[in-house]
Amino acid sequence: MDVLTSMVEFSGGNPSKMTLGFLAKPKNAGKYPSVIVIQEIWGVVDHIKDVCRRLANEGYVALAVDLFGGKIVSNLEEGRKLRGELSEEHIMNDLKGGFRYLQTLQSVYPGKIGSIGFCMGGGLSLLLACHNKDIGAAVVFYGRNPSPIDLVKDINCPILGNYAGADMAITEDDINLLKQTLEKYGKTFNIKVYPGAPHAFFNDTRESYRPEAAKDAWERTVVFFNKCLKV
Repeated sequence: MDVLTSMVEFSGGNPSKMTLGFLAKPKNAGKYPSVIVIQEIWGVVDHIKDVCRRLANEGYVALAVDLFGGKIVSNLEEGRKLRGELSEEHIMNDLKGGFRYLQTLQSVYPGKIGSIGFCMGGGLSLLLACHNKDIGAAVVFYGRNPSPIDLVKDINCPILGNYAGADMAITEDDINLLKQTLEKYGKTFNIKVYPGAPHAFFNDTRESYRPEAAKDAWERTVVFFNKCLKV
């Protein structure tokens, strides 16, 4: 499928400055479900833009919300510094602003918007589902649990989780706690752990990339979004 891409802006967490985003959508006219794509700590890098294009190829309008205002980082220290300068409220307002922006597009079914995030963005995808009951489906790639974990009681959509078995940051205990709490509150979820895969196994621009795990996780993601969001 041919894909159109563009940089866009919308009202988000900063009342005096527009939030930036990278938009990818199918070239053919029509209405499509949509997905908010949430970055890793590196910013809206080419890999995140590629995820948007891949989703557009699957028949979605995909918006990567640029939480760092166009900044790209190459080391964790710098990324953590930028992340630390942003309050959770600011980030949620940026993501909610992206959600509202998607709802205004003629090419989007306003009631069929999901989210997906990786690493830092994986945790934020889950947190957005906690704070926005209109999210239709949320995908988490090796993201941290909400704090406190009982925030998941407010989730109103199915959750798909893709986690790394050899992750030094997101442990087996973390994953089990998420499962137990989702079960406790009667939520719909499907969580898979890839044994031996490291953190960021999906990112094909880094040494952590594991092709087999990434392929399976992407196939799971597409099936999940198709089931939850396609009309």
